[in-house]
Amino acid sequence: MQNNVLMPGDQAGNYDKEWTKTFDLKFLILWIVLFAILLIVTIIFDPSLFSEKTFFTIAGIKLFVMMILALAGGLVCRHYCNVDDKGYITSSKNGWFKVNYTRKIQHFAAYLVPLLSPPTKPFGILPHLWESLFVLFMFLVLIKPIREASKFFMLQFNSLDRVEDRPNTLKWIVLGNMLPGLLIITIFKQIFETYLQLPLLASIVVFTVAIGDGFAEPVGTYWGKKKYVVPSWNLKNRYVRSYVGSACVYLFAVLFILLYKDLFANPQEFWFALILFPPVMTLSEAFAPHSMDTPVMMLIGFSLLFAICAIF
Repeated sequence: MQNNVLMPGDQAGNYDKEWTKTFDLKFLILWIVLFAILLIVTIIFDPSLFSEKTFFTIAGIKLFVMMILALAGGLVCRHYCNVDDKGYITSSKNGWFKVNYTRKIQHFAAYLVPLLSPPTKPFGILPHLWESLFVLFMFLVLIKPIREASKFFMLQFNSLDRVEDRPNTLKWIVLGNMLPGLLIITIFKQIFETYLQLPLLASIVVFTVAIGDGFAEPVGTYWGKKKYVVPSWNLKNRYVRSYVGSACVYLFAVLFILLYKDLFANPQEFWFALILFPPVMTLSEAFAPHSMDTPVMMLIGFSLLFAICAIF
């Protein structure tokens, strides 16, 4: 592993490479393949899902909301940062504003907006998979040929394009964060629905990760004085985190355990969750590789909560 330590605002690369030789083309092919597989599986096992017009209409509305939130983040970036002739943010390490702040708007939106489902939402794993595919579509429209041809999509990309992640911003978000994160949520929500009859209990993990980890980066970037470093998931560079940022995860984990106290079947479940869940989630965020903290936290958090509820 190289000893390159990248601070927020450090430029790590650019987007000069032809898009057909980057992750963007692979992502396009991957999404099309996943769409085809899910379409075939739904036709075979649950064709009635396609008659659920309300479900797909609301899914489309949620996708639109996520895009508008990302657009708002991009407009904030454009207000405080300069852009080059292609529309990419030019960021200064010494500037007070960084894309690290607005990036979390999409982090919130991608994980929290899909939770806003009506009580009549179709049961089963297939609806969860379709919602996940819609979320991935929000990032698919940000591949290089689309964003460089449209200011609307470039603004959305601006809101998540940390300069220290370039040219791997989209790759790390999709492969290191969204794809495994959405898959883990889908699997565990189904497990919580089927075996515990408590699908809402999964929200504790999702909210802790989306909001706790979501605040960890901007809070740590702006206020964090004491730092520590973690590797990127490809082990080529190291990135800075702060103890103040990690403390956000602990505080929000405690908060959501308390807010969802009534979902626990007995006091033992609640107290074990309150004692174990916050520190475990905090350590998961602290030691997870850069841009892979979300799936690591979700896998560990879901497993811990399920184990507590299954044992007690």
